[in-house]
Amino acid sequence: MPKEEDLEPEKAESKTEPPAPTPMDDWSLVRTKDGKAGWVLTRMLIMAIPDDVAQYAEGHRITSFFPLGDVQDGDVTKKNWLWTTITKGLEPYEFDSFRVFIWSRKHHRYETAYIERRVVGHFPVLVNTAGASPSFSVIVEGNDDRFYRKTYSFEGYRIRMINRELYEVKREADAKSRAVATAPAQPAPKNQSWFSKVKDKVKGLVDRMR
Repeated sequence: MPKEEDLEPEKAESKTEPPAPTPMDDWSLVRTKDGKAGWVLTRMLIMAIPDDVAQYAEGHRITSFFPLGDVQDGDVTKKNWLWTTITKGLEPYEFDSFRVFIWSRKHHRYETAYIERRVVGHFPVLVNTAGASPSFSVIVEGNDDRFYRKTYSFEGYRIRMINRELYEVKREADAKSRAVATAPAQPAPKNQSWFSKVKDKVKGLVDRMR
């Protein structure tokens, strides 16, 4: 048997704690009525959509909303609405669902006329309320990793897609860069989304305005 002095104490395995994740937040570029612009924490923003619509958010964050015309219900005037929402923050896109609410004269409440979930959507959302039938369009990523602008018409209580076209990101981004003077662009990470690149350029412009 080995002598007591020959026995070495067990060496405790060194356990290194993983580094704590860096706290991160979503920021939104806002412009006030008097023309001032700046960045604010997105979680501090409250959308001014009516409560009788906002109650259907189900914990998701509303990222944009647009009126789609008025509905007269007796002495009360209500609006139809389009909104975009996202399940969680810190994503490289702006929404993962969009939904159209209509005011029901029969039930005197808001009801869903159309909804799409599990999309990868990017701004800008465009709405056209001119004419008899409003329309709107959203930019979503297809299964082929390309961008598409999908346009929908809103006729009474019916929503239908009337156009789907390839969204030429470079052309529209170039048009925006010509419209405003921006700071020299910094090399973007390889996996950075197009909207993130545009947002970085706008941030440079706002910094120069201060």
